[in-house]
Amino acid sequence: MKSRIQETFCKMMNQESEIYDVCIIGAGVAGGTLAAYLGKYGIKVCVIEKNLSEQERIVGELLQPGGVQMLKDMGLKELLEGFDAQPVYGYGLFMNGDAFQISYSTEKNKSVTGYGFRSHKFVQKIREHIKSLPSVTVIEGTASQLIETDGRVTGIKYITKQEKEEKEIHASLTVVCDGIFSLFREKLAESNKQVSSFSLGIILKDCTLPYPNYDHVIVAQPSLCLIYPISSSETRILIDFPQSEAPRKSPELMDYLTNTILPQLPSSVHPSFMKAIEEGKFKVMPNHYIPAKPVFKAGTVLLGDSLNMRHPLTGGGMTVAFTDIKLLGDLLVKSDVRSRKSDVTAVCISSDIGHRTPDIDSVVQQFYKTRHKKDATINILADALYGVIRNEDLKTACYDYLKRGGLYAEEPVSLLSAISRDQNLLLRHFFAMALYGMKNLPNGKRIQRSYRMMSDAVDIVSPLVLNEKPGLFTKYALKGARVLF
Repeated sequence: MKSRIQETFCKMMNQESEIYDVCIIGAGVAGGTLAAYLGKYGIKVCVIEKNLSEQERIVGELLQPGGVQMLKDMGLKELLEGFDAQPVYGYGLFMNGDAFQISYSTEKNKSVTGYGFRSHKFVQKIREHIKSLPSVTVIEGTASQLIETDGRVTGIKYITKQEKEEKEIHASLTVVCDGIFSLFREKLAESNKQVSSFSLGIILKDCTLPYPNYDHVIVAQPSLCLIYPISSSETRILIDFPQSEAPRKSPELMDYLTNTILPQLPSSVHPSFMKAIEEGKFKVMPNHYIPAKPVFKAGTVLLGDSLNMRHPLTGGGMTVAFTDIKLLGDLLVKSDVRSRKSDVTAVCISSDIGHRTPDIDSVVQQFYKTRHKKDATINILADALYGVIRNEDLKTACYDYLKRGGLYAEEPVSLLSAISRDQNLLLRHFFAMALYGMKNLPNGKRIQRSYRMMSDAVDIVSPLVLNEKPGLFTKYALKGARVLF
């Protein structure tokens, strides 16, 4: 007797329904890039996106060198061309009137470069590319429901944007990457998203940066500020608001930006910042922390911000997405996910649902099992650094530690740029920074402040590391440190 899954596929074939190898929910940075990568191999992909028009956002505008390298490895570097993306060569750090810069480049690699750009321009470039691929179909509609048969996801139901009709897409694998506010995350993961702060985004026009083509990190009081180029004439400033509610446009906000934030910015930025405040074109986004805790569901996989998020301080989000896309894409290509009409016919006459089902399940399980090996360091660093910036003693220690230069700066920046993914290197520098800060504390209550400083460092990094499947030695070392401090 045929199983319900066999009957489903037979019914689809008899109705001449479109059957795809992969269905992707969402044509943003993650979904679009996955479609582009799979399309290179002729894999039959359908992408469902609720709105294909340009939508301005303040996230996904800074791509670290590690993310650029992932695009190169996938043969998709051309996606960064043709829309005025700006090269970014490193960091400028500012605190209490002092400043210094650190370049990505080292003696071993002098061409390490990140990019800043308008997010919606990048997304549209990706969409234009996938629309040109013969094996990729892009549909404008809203995914409303996962189709399940005998516990297996076999596709999705969606509402077309124009006709408002409900239709179905069936595929061997359904990839859920519908972003920050995913409709399907709760069904496919255990983790609950947490809002760590809010970012107020403002575009500065014709801004003169102290370090051209560098990402400027201003450790201001009480709000961290990031400033980086996003086009040849535009610069983005993100102002962090560490509070439970989003900032709203008001006289109080205008006063705060003018009298609290402005004096702490580099003087060359002041004219464009004041003009932007007067124009009042602000956008606000919540900053989420979502550790990856997926629940395996046959026939589907989470990807991108639907699966995993971290604080935007380090600009690591797109790098994690591209790393996951490369891993998942390679596994799918290796498993030969491509289907043919004969495969579907075989399902109808066979006692098995086809050879591709167990292969795809093993691909998803392997992806979930191994992705942390490349992503953990980026995830840990983003929220650990934000925790450091929020701590008075630790942020001073971090600034002074990086200012020492040499390996004290080069190795941490290799982690920030995602060129290095060495978690042990991250932990060594993290605690070395805390120890360095303890040594530089003023006399009087030094012992008390040193203990509190190390305790804070342990409290910041421990839960982040433990959420990333650490090895036994690291796990027990951190648990021991938490007992000690």
